[in-house]
Amino acid sequence: MIRTKTITNALMEARARIPNNRVSLIPLERRLGTYDRLPAAPMSLLAGGIILGAFSFSTLGLIFGSIPTRNPGDVQMPSTLLRWGLLFISGVFISLADMGIFARAVAYASPLTYAQDLMNHGVLGQGLINPWLDLVVLFISGVLFLVPSLLMHKRSRRLGY
Repeated sequence: MIRTKTITNALMEARARIPNNRVSLIPLERRLGTYDRLPAAPMSLLAGGIILGAFSFSTLGLIFGSIPTRNPGDVQMPSTLLRWGLLFISGVFISLADMGIFARAVAYASPLTYAQDLMNHGVLGQGLINPWLDLVVLFISGVLFLVPSLLMHKRSRRLGY
């Protein structure tokens, strides 16, 4: 029987074999001789981009989930249209530096642009926007998406949905 290992299983087995359970990416990279692949930028930017991006987009989903309706199609279609639109204007497929002036101005309206730029800072060590601005915009957009969803949820509970 062939047993396939996932990355998580391999890391857990490696952790169990190492004394004092000290597993780190840097000693592993040194042993493999691939130390030059480690990013120069702090990984906290990547973690912050993932956490705040997830917060922002989950609160965006809460807005659509809080719409008082009995038909799921009333929520799903606008949600999908908005998210696909944000995906294509945000700099995921075409970098912000390669966009035209008008397209870049539209991309700055999307929170995904700031999450993508923050992840570029964390992984590539370079981005177009200041990382602090990325963090602030993601947090503020998450809060701005959360407030209407709470208000709509209260309204839908009053209406009996």
